[in-house]
Amino acid sequence: MKHAAIYIRVSTDEQAEQGYSIDAQKEKLTAYCVSQGLDHFKLYIDDGYTGTNMERPAFRRMVRHIQEGKISAVIVRKLDRLSRKQKDVMTIIEDIFEKNNVSFTSTTELFDTSTPFGKAMIGVLAVFAQLDRDMIVERTTMGRRQRVNTGRWYGGRVPFGYKWNKELQELEIVPEEARIVKRIFQMYSEGHSRLEIAEWAASRTNERMIDHSVIRDMLERVVYIGKLRNAGQIVDGLQEPIISQKLWDAVRAEAVKRKDGALPKGDFLLTGVMKCGVCEGNIVHVKRCTKVKDKEYNYELYACKKQHVRIKDRVGKCNLGYFRRENIEQFVVDQIKFLATYPEKITELMNEEKEMPDDEISYEQLQAELKKVNTNLENLYDAIESGDLKASSVSDRIRKLEEKRELLENDIDELTDNKLPTADEKTVRAVISDIGSAWNYFTEEEQKTAIRKLIKHVVLEKDGRHHIEWIFSF
Repeated sequence: MKHAAIYIRVSTDEQAEQGYSIDAQKEKLTAYCVSQGLDHFKLYIDDGYTGTNMERPAFRRMVRHIQEGKISAVIVRKLDRLSRKQKDVMTIIEDIFEKNNVSFTSTTELFDTSTPFGKAMIGVLAVFAQLDRDMIVERTTMGRRQRVNTGRWYGGRVPFGYKWNKELQELEIVPEEARIVKRIFQMYSEGHSRLEIAEWAASRTNERMIDHSVIRDMLERVVYIGKLRNAGQIVDGLQEPIISQKLWDAVRAEAVKRKDGALPKGDFLLTGVMKCGVCEGNIVHVKRCTKVKDKEYNYELYACKKQHVRIKDRVGKCNLGYFRRENIEQFVVDQIKFLATYPEKITELMNEEKEMPDDEISYEQLQAELKKVNTNLENLYDAIESGDLKASSVSDRIRKLEEKRELLENDIDELTDNKLPTADEKTVRAVISDIGSAWNYFTEEEQKTAIRKLIKHVVLEKDGRHHIEWIFSF
């Protein structure tokens, strides 16, 4: 025997709204079925599921029962209980209900699909259901942005290193966690891998699960320098910073180096900072052993990874050649000491860097484009709300503008992260002078850290005219 299906859905945000609770919907819809003589009915309840997601357990079970021929009618309190997306509503009505001869009734909107007028009303109400959903999203987004503009945390999981003070409505530093956060940033700036940092951090706290992906996210959060992100812009937050701007800039410099192909600090002095001048590939360490008249000679070399592989495994061609490890490392050390001895060369190098072309699209251009997109969206929302435009007629345009806004915000975030301030010449000279004079007293680990602080890439050239790309953002 077929039965009627009472479908009930309440999202998490709607739990507190009058008339939307599970019990309220159940009472009213059960009474409706009894009044209509529908004695055989079954409840399908999705508690805590949003109307924008079709993957709801009770809904999927109801659809399966419809396809199995067990249901003759579906009753809901309101059309948006099925979905808040116009396209999904029409698909459910036409491809599921109508194909299986199942009538659909909304008790508060006075229509059903057994009549021609009811079918015509479906499309109209579905448009307004989606519009309502879009306006809720917009209001929520605007509220969040207004909160962030005042410097207040916008909600969500509190960042590791802080706790939430409900009375002051502010983030407060947790000292023992803050020490871990600070060391995480320091380790990354010194060249340690994210995996190595994660293993270290996980051994020192049980408050959070920490792996390499958590470390990656932490290193990108401006909350740790007392800032907040708001629609692609960085604004001042009320929270006390955990790390300094200087350390943040050092991490950004290290991130840019790794993005350009540099590897984390390894076993050798120049691991992670070398680059092939022929194909821009990574440089690897090579060991070779030869025997001459029963005497064994061992050599340590640097070569392009694309060249130093078996022929069948090669991707592309490279003929950089092989260079003695000790010669390359001595070349780098000599260059550092040379700059420390002749600081006027630093002035020349910094001037060369300033003359390099800026990014094709500047930060200001992206901001202007984002402002234009936001203005267009606001105008469309206002026109829909005032009745000058139908939501259905501009929904595709709104979607494209929202997608463009997201892309622009991502570009602005990336440009902001990669834009590193150049230190003043006096600071650069002082740092290089200190490193150069103390080099012979450094441990090997300290030498590796110093190199990563000063050098972006050591570029190996086929003709032996190697050169160094320096970093002046410490």
